[in-house]
Amino acid sequence: MRATSAKEAEDMLLKAHSELEGCPDAGLVLDGQTLLHTTDSAECQRIIYDLGIVSRSCICARLSPMQKLELVNLVRRQDRRAITLAIGDGANDVPMIQGAHVGVAIRGKEGTQAMQASDIAISLFKFIVPLLLCHGRRAYRRVALFLNFYLYKNVALLMCDVWWMHQDKFRARIAFPEYLSIGFNVVYSALHILFILGYDQDLPDQIAVSKPELYTVGPRRALFNIRVFAMWMLVGVLQGSIVWVIPYYMVEPDAVYDKSKPVDWWIKSVSAFTAINVLVNMKLVLYSQNPFSLKVTILPTCFGFASYGLAACCLSYTSLGHAFQPNMEGIPGKVFGSGTALMAIFISAALALSLDAGNKVLMYFLCPSALQLAQRGQ
Repeated sequence: MRATSAKEAEDMLLKAHSELEGCPDAGLVLDGQTLLHTTDSAECQRIIYDLGIVSRSCICARLSPMQKLELVNLVRRQDRRAITLAIGDGANDVPMIQGAHVGVAIRGKEGTQAMQASDIAISLFKFIVPLLLCHGRRAYRRVALFLNFYLYKNVALLMCDVWWMHQDKFRARIAFPEYLSIGFNVVYSALHILFILGYDQDLPDQIAVSKPELYTVGPRRALFNIRVFAMWMLVGVLQGSIVWVIPYYMVEPDAVYDKSKPVDWWIKSVSAFTAINVLVNMKLVLYSQNPFSLKVTILPTCFGFASYGLAACCLSYTSLGHAFQPNMEGIPGKVFGSGTALMAIFISAALALSLDAGNKVLMYFLCPSALQLAQRGQ
């Protein structure tokens, strides 16, 4: 039966809702003519959304391209947290594909318009399962880790400047040698995160496909939300404070600051900067799924440390480095030749990392996630 007016469409939808509510295997079929009368009715749109939620499946037949788009927009309006996915294979699906958060096109015989408008293109519909349960789930974990970690390590580095700014009574003097710290985001911790994001895998594809409940971590926003992001930033503030305060008061406590000369003050500065590099690189190893993988984790970590050591040596033991950074001359040798400086680096980095290690151990045994349970049983 087709509706001929908005009132009739609303009555039919309300009747369907009362019949389907509480039915576990309910199904809903809507036609384009009925949907035509619901476009301007907020109540009808709300009922359609509720019907879609209580139904196991919903079939919308004979829809125009703009009606397909309107259904996507209806879901986005009714639930601001919903993540919409549209799949199509022809030009009539382009508005729907472009209107959804994620648009997937199936390569078919109806031209390439859908593929050109989509975010992802596949050859067969059956590929949607590995696309979501393997690639999509893994991509969400990687993006969430990247956003949290990248901002975290900059907050941790910033806290060293904040502490020094107060200790120096706001005289606008730098805490670290500028040509040493400039490589922090570009070199020392850059390749590491790229390898972790690109090649780190938690579960084989066969297990991920057999356990579709693992996919719900994305729709639930479990890995990137206000609470998780705030915790990363708070930990960054605390750990950044630890790696500055301990070397500052342990190493050369009476040293005098002089930007133009390699005085002993820069020993504590380089000690703190070394500690923060150890911290951020080892924390990423701790949060990777394969911390003992040679290609994914160990070699990129070693490269990060080696690039930092090379930059410090170039600034300290070459004429070009002396011209750019005169206060770094001979400082690395003094840092690694001082037992106090090495102890300060080890204590500050270990104390900061103990917060993450303790949290990981407690969560693993007391409140394991679905992924951890799947890893145990694989």
